[in-house]
Amino acid sequence: MFLAPVLYLVHAVLTGISLFVAATFQWTAGFGFSAGLVDFVLSSRLPLANQPYMLLVQGLVFGAIYYAIFRFMIVKLNLATPGRESDEAVDAVATETTPEGETRTAPVAAGGQYSAMAAMIYDGLGGDQNVTGIESCVTRLRVDVKDMDTVDQAQIKKAGIPGIKVVSPNHIQVIVGTNVQFVLEEIEKLRSHRAG
Repeated sequence: MFLAPVLYLVHAVLTGISLFVAATFQWTAGFGFSAGLVDFVLSSRLPLANQPYMLLVQGLVFGAIYYAIFRFMIVKLNLATPGRESDEAVDAVATETTPEGETRTAPVAAGGQYSAMAAMIYDGLGGDQNVTGIESCVTRLRVDVKDMDTVDQAQIKKAGIPGIKVVSPNHIQVIVGTNVQFVLEEIEKLRSHRAG
């Protein structure tokens, strides 16, 4: 079942109840713009504020209510949340060539789309035999390689990445997007699996 609409609907109902409780008891604070801690402390002295510290108590109570209801719904309805992907997701399988020239398959740790993408990118980079270092920035994998001629840019692009930038004969950047950290984590799992 898709996560967002169900939990968002519950959140909307709980928010309405919370606002009703605060309005009924006339617990108000004169928030300016951020509704953060500094804003709360400064606005607590405004004439508009009426028992503003009761909002803290209400927040704690509703925090516990949110936790209990969301936990119940996620477990009872088996909603897919990060870290609780469906068991139907098939692990990606990557191929690797042993020093003896044999080709074998190695399962990639479960991670859904990111493990499959990571396997395609890493194999396109030349795998363990060619990659000497890899890290990420905000949107890119920054990869040091032994031989740029070994890199298969067409294979890397099949992973659905937006672009590739060859910086030098031994450095390439793979533009992944804002999910780059997840892809890097899967590549690191893949490298440790193959090393083991």
